[in-house]
Amino acid sequence: MNKFTSLCRLTMVMVIAGLWGCTVHPQGEREERDTAAQAGKAFEKQIENRQVTPLPENPSPDQLVEYALLNNAELEQRYWEWRSALEQIPQDGTQTTTLNVTAGTSVTNGHASWGSSTVSLSNDPMTDVKWPGKLDAAARQDLEIAKAAGQRFVMAKYELRNKVLSAYYDYALNAELIRLEQSNQQLLQTMVSVTDARNTSGSSGQQDVLEARNELEMSGNEIANMQSQLPSQRAAINALLSRAFDASLSAPADLPSSQPIAHTDRELAELVVKQNPKLLALADEIRAREQAIRLAKLQYVPDFNFSAGTDLMGITQSVLGQATIPIFRYEAIDAAIAQAQANLRVSEAMRRQTGNDLASQVTADIAMIRDADRQLELFQQTILPRAKLIVNVSRSAYETGQASLLDLLNNQRSLIGIERVVANLRISRERNLVDLETIAASDLSSRSASMEPAQ
Repeated sequence: MNKFTSLCRLTMVMVIAGLWGCTVHPQGEREERDTAAQAGKAFEKQIENRQVTPLPENPSPDQLVEYALLNNAELEQRYWEWRSALEQIPQDGTQTTTLNVTAGTSVTNGHASWGSSTVSLSNDPMTDVKWPGKLDAAARQDLEIAKAAGQRFVMAKYELRNKVLSAYYDYALNAELIRLEQSNQQLLQTMVSVTDARNTSGSSGQQDVLEARNELEMSGNEIANMQSQLPSQRAAINALLSRAFDASLSAPADLPSSQPIAHTDRELAELVVKQNPKLLALADEIRAREQAIRLAKLQYVPDFNFSAGTDLMGITQSVLGQATIPIFRYEAIDAAIAQAQANLRVSEAMRRQTGNDLASQVTADIAMIRDADRQLELFQQTILPRAKLIVNVSRSAYETGQASLLDLLNNQRSLIGIERVVANLRISRERNLVDLETIAASDLSSRSASMEPAQ
């Protein structure tokens, strides 16, 4: 009976030790893990297979973004940083001490007996048992840090989208300007032929011939200069897609179409406050700093050591408890609390300033988009049709002998110049729009590309 009682007591001690050593899982950890697992399905599948779906021959901007979201190495890095931060939670939420089992016996005249044999259970004497509130504070702090890492992953997705689209816009604009300059070159070639003929007939001087040829050579140089930029622009896009720098990527045949913004200025400002990943990450960090203060204050609470033992006859039992009182560490603990409070103020100030900077950037982007829309409407509805009409009138006048060929060519060159302005305005507007979408972490136009990697 004594042995049975002793065994029961030891079992109770082991159960208590096991409960004391349970891992703290703060509320919200499971949801955050599920979110990370869902976001990482495509990444992990891609890593496991190491098979890259090829791009179509002439990919759209949406297809380039989708490809980048699956293959960009920097974005993958952000994902694994998120997963790593999540795995810190159970580490800091678990007792650092372990169960220590000690058995011993006394040997008398070469013989040992049950009565002189003992067994005891204790925590690792080198590591105290922490007060459970300390584990809870540390785990909650880690959870908020992990949430911030998750928001930075979201921010990295939108920043990657921004980079891909901006690089694509540069590529498309350069290709469009090359096409326009090639049209200009054809006109200049005609002008050279006309001035040569007029010089031969004596109706034009040598100066006109030289000026026309200089214009033609300058145009050819400009085309060559823009064409020399195409490989580097293609390499920049391929780098974002984690492809070989010289992988084939056709230059866009047209500029991307402009999409209207389906939000008012006030709605855009509200979206930034509500959805901007940088602000959300800083809010998570602020909550983590608050838990750091709580954890620092809990260092005043003593840690403990426990042990329980019995002889194998069940006659004698012993229970021992110790408390590690931080009596000589009060100044250090006070400093740690003050430091944690200062860190909280840093994060709060950073969030306020970030909010102000983002509000300023949003205001500037909106102003530039609205101004670009105004200019595009003016050019496309009034100036460009008028310039085309002038060319048509000049062509009719030339055909009836009422205008010279040079007048017609100059009017056509003016039309090409206006088309250049329109092309630059369109791309500038799209760059500002994608900047705004990055800040708001939202698709503000009618684009259909998902910001979630394909499942």
